Order: sequence, then C-alpha cells, then structure tokens
Amino acid sequence: MKHQVSLDYSLAEGWLAPWIEGLRQGKAIASHCKTCGGAQFPPLRVCPDCRTPSDGWVTLSGRAAIQWRTTGADGDFAVAKFEGAHGATVLRSAHLPPHAAHGRLRACAEGPPILQLEPEPDL
Repeated sequence: MKHQVSLDYSLAEGWLAPWIEGLRQGKAIASHCKTCGGAQFPPLRVCPDCRTPSDGWVTLSGRAAIQWRTTGADGDFAVAKFEGAHGATVLRSAHLPPHAAHGRLRACAEGPPILQLEPEPDL
C-alpha cells in the first residue's frame, strides 16, 4: 500500500541557531564547554565529559573521518567524526568515492540545512 503524507510546519532554531547557520555556510560549528574544553559535534546542551552546560561555540575545520558508510534507496549516507570534536553523526554523502576516508562539510545554501559531506583528497 502506498500512501503519501504531506506536512507543513516550521521549527524554531532556538539554541541550535549557530549550528544551523554553520550548516548553511558549510562550517562545522560545535558546542563548547569552557569547564573542560571539550567540543561536541553535533552540539549537545550538556557536556558529556564533565556534565556542565555547554556555554559557547567553536568553529571546526569541517573535515570529517568517515567511520561507516552505506548506500540505500534514498542515497548514500555515512557516519562521520569531525576533527576537533567528540561524537559522531549520520550525514548524507555527496558522491564520495568508495575508497574515501575523509570528506569536508558542504554548504547547503538552498533548501533546509542538512549535514552533507563532499569529497576531499586524503592527506
């Protein structure tokens, strides 16, 4: 059975506004803890290392190491860890070659901001 659902809604960016704006520009913006110095990408409200509220933002290089990848009916996806931050995230990959071990965050000026990696030569 095929059924199409269409939703029209708006989500406020709230405290994630710096992160979302970074995605639009192709910049990796991580939450930062001034207590222990840890950075989280994707951002977290509370630092998982010292359990204090994250209280700032830091711009990362945008380069990410690909940990796992898959291809599905909806496209190519990867789990990646961004340099300079703890944590890993699922994102869309943009024509990454099968042997690529790294990618760089891609700007998404059109449409809603998404996490997407583009190819980058391995160092």
